[in-house]
Amino acid sequence: MNEPLRRRPAAARVRPLAAAAMAMLAAPVWAVDLNPGGQWQVRWDNTVKYSAGYRLASPSADAIAPVSARANADDGDRSLGRGLISNRADLLSEFDVQRDGFGLRLSAAAWYDQVYNSRNDHDSPVSANRASVAYNEFTPGTRDMAGRKAEMLDWFVFGRQDIGGKTLSYRLGQHSLIWGTSLFFGMNGLAKGMAPIDVYKLSLPGATAKETTIPVPQLSSTLQLTDDTSVEAYVQFKYRATRLHPAGSYLSTTDMLGAGAERMFIGSPTANRCGNTAVPIGQRFSNCYLDYTGMDEGGERHNFGLALNTRSEWLDADLGFYAISYRDPGQIIQTSTATGTYRLIVPRQPVQAFGASASRLIGDANVGLEMSIRNRQPLAVKEGVVTPADPDYVTGRTAHVNLSWTMVGGKAALWEGASLVGEFAANQVLDIDDVRTRVAGRYAVGTEKVNRERRGSSAGLRVIFTPSWYQVLPGLDVSTPVNVGWSFRGNSMIDTSFPFGGSPDRGGELTLGLTGVYLNKWTFNLSYINYLGRYERQPLADRDYMRFSVQSTF
Repeated sequence: MNEPLRRRPAAARVRPLAAAAMAMLAAPVWAVDLNPGGQWQVRWDNTVKYSAGYRLASPSADAIAPVSARANADDGDRSLGRGLISNRADLLSEFDVQRDGFGLRLSAAAWYDQVYNSRNDHDSPVSANRASVAYNEFTPGTRDMAGRKAEMLDWFVFGRQDIGGKTLSYRLGQHSLIWGTSLFFGMNGLAKGMAPIDVYKLSLPGATAKETTIPVPQLSSTLQLTDDTSVEAYVQFKYRATRLHPAGSYLSTTDMLGAGAERMFIGSPTANRCGNTAVPIGQRFSNCYLDYTGMDEGGERHNFGLALNTRSEWLDADLGFYAISYRDPGQIIQTSTATGTYRLIVPRQPVQAFGASASRLIGDANVGLEMSIRNRQPLAVKEGVVTPADPDYVTGRTAHVNLSWTMVGGKAALWEGASLVGEFAANQVLDIDDVRTRVAGRYAVGTEKVNRERRGSSAGLRVIFTPSWYQVLPGLDVSTPVNVGWSFRGNSMIDTSFPFGGSPDRGGELTLGLTGVYLNKWTFNLSYINYLGRYERQPLADRDYMRFSVQSTF
């Protein structure tokens, strides 16, 4: 066997990667104009970033015990104790070619995190959801996704054409497209059906809907009818799934889901050793697990949508009307105790969503309102009720609303400039399809499959206030963003990542930051992230941490 990966002291882990990242940041300018003065504009831009995170306290017993109840939700908490939780370098490379409205765009991202390429701090072999490695190592899938990965982002051509005095513009290839007005809660809006959400990035407080979407191969177009009115359409050629936190990574709250997932512990309502507290803990989970066999995407169906954008002088507002059809980017767990396995099933029937949006100035604020209805929205089900012999899942009709605002202010007594950005989002289950078990198993035949322990309505809020000071030192601007996210009602039946990861109930997060921008080229940030809420309602309650980053675009 290979020697297990060893986790070195924090200081030893930081120095090599930090030094390499700083050397990259100090390297000569990488921006390249490949055709200066020519008719074709050709640019190559690179953004280099170094970041580190430090956990402020060890895991709390309230969050990881008892093992019988936390076995599928403790790996992320146990794997990284107090100390370094990330030591990472990122590269984003963008290549653009265009002339007269025609062109090509390519972009790619790569990252390396030393923490996820080392042994971790997990201290509970009996509850580690790992099959291919030791209990205190990250699985290959987690190591690759969180620790060392390169991927293409955009690759598309674009152009425009005059048709009868109207302008038709289009993009063909892999890119992101988002309609509506959502800023922070794209999973609650039309954005969810248009671009899968990267929940891994969504965990970073203040990340916007556009930053947390995954590009999809598609054809999209816009026909400009008048100065104020246009029609848009798209068709997607490939299914893309929501990207969850890799299993066992720091902010993961579900050990059997996400890249690197390998095993799921199972229990039973009858008295047996699977979770039975009367049995010694060393025997309790012996052979009481299912092994992960992958994702079944089923038959390919194309996502598509149509939109009308116009302006109402009467309302003094920009309006949008939307209709989209898509296969939900979330999946359903299908278990098979007969084979000792589980897999993820992509919902077969497409969700149909219809929505409208309006945005306008109200005083000094730019306000956006988005509302939508979804038909055939998959809903949370009881554990173990979706099986190969009984594959039906539960869908329903749901309503969604997002209200966002942006305000930019000038000089005041305590700052030289300030912005206030926020969004309130809520959803409600309107109807639930009556789907019941047809095969006896964990539950009797005729048992309702929907999980009514999950809530049919959820609501959350995020507000970011950023005061700024300019030229504090020559070439240096400073800001101190205060970011508050709060779940008024979580434990969502519609989306387990709404309004935030883990769907906390009456919980949230507070982020206090210090940001510096030097010469409009270098950006530095130091943030303190505090998770709010009780342990039984906030799965991240004991995972407060500090984060530092420095980046520059060349």
